[in-house]
Amino acid sequence: MIKIAADKEIPYLDDFFSNEDIFNLKKLDWEEIHNKALRDMDILISRSVTTINKELLENTNIKMVGSVTAGEDHINFKDIKNLPIIVKTAKGANAKSVVEYTLSALGLCPERKKEIFIIGQGFVGTKLKEILKYFDYQITTYDPYVNMKDNKYANWELAYKDKTRKKELFNVSINASYSKEGKYPSHQMVNYETKIGSSALLINTSRGEVIDYTKLHFRQCVNDVWNNEPNPKVTDFKINGPNQIYSSPHIAGNTFEAKYESLSFIFNDLKRFFSNDFPELENISRPAFKNLEQLNITNDISELNESLNGNNIPFEFLKQFVDIEEIDKRFREEIPLKNSFQKFRNLSIRKGFGEYELYAENMSSDLKEMLIVLGFRIQEE
Repeated sequence: MIKIAADKEIPYLDDFFSNEDIFNLKKLDWEEIHNKALRDMDILISRSVTTINKELLENTNIKMVGSVTAGEDHINFKDIKNLPIIVKTAKGANAKSVVEYTLSALGLCPERKKEIFIIGQGFVGTKLKEILKYFDYQITTYDPYVNMKDNKYANWELAYKDKTRKKELFNVSINASYSKEGKYPSHQMVNYETKIGSSALLINTSRGEVIDYTKLHFRQCVNDVWNNEPNPKVTDFKINGPNQIYSSPHIAGNTFEAKYESLSFIFNDLKRFFSNDFPELENISRPAFKNLEQLNITNDISELNESLNGNNIPFEFLKQFVDIEEIDKRFREEIPLKNSFQKFRNLSIRKGFGEYELYAENMSSDLKEMLIVLGFRIQEE
């Protein structure tokens, strides 16, 4: 039997590990995940709020750690490199959800300019670029680790300034991985010297430490990530700036669809890792994802058809699925309360676009294509 210790806030645990002949599942609050609790466990399934280090894992029976996260900055690989433990993450599992949040955020740009500078071409940046190309955006990307020979600039800001020196500055979407070391560290890569144009929008869904947001002066910003999560300072939300910041507690990728995919990644890694000792794992499949909602959009068809003029993103339509202004308003009411960040985050899980099956009579082929590009399902007539 495989003994699993898992953060109880991770959805779908009971669905994936329902076979009691093979799995012994113990669900813990994230604050209960410590060395003593893991002594007799075989695998830990955790979130980014749990720091993976030697102190946590040494002298335990843990053989595998599965973190249902895209980032890895909560994992101290150097500290645990001599321990007989493998670590797996769900990198890429929430990319679709983060892109949905970013597309909705672009609707907050005052002039809704179809120009964007994307920092990072990983799972999120690549998918965002593909969708924005469909909507005829002028796109510039910067990632020193992708097509390195084509990156003639020493850092993203030089590329950004070069691209925008003769016009208003582009919107910026930060999708970079986080690092303090290496040739291209991303720690505070956007800082107080960064100049964002009056009609531009800065969107950060990567890591809080990528932006020195306590000093940054900007016109407009959507910030989903913060220093010291899940306990950022309350003062961090009172950021300098002449205009508007929209805040959310690390929920860009917080959809049921993404949670399911993230745990599915770890489930598949577990099956491969334990396959020799438990050959019966071969016969266990991941559970079906049952969170599809049929939505009749007949009343929105005229509006959507109008938004097709010039091939524009239907921001008002998307707002009913991800309303960042409303999220910001509700979150700011909660900020002064104890443990508000994590509580609000846990309560803010939403349906992703792919969890809706849209239907409308006489839907045009152009509208159907646009909705599919955005990630929605279309119900066949």
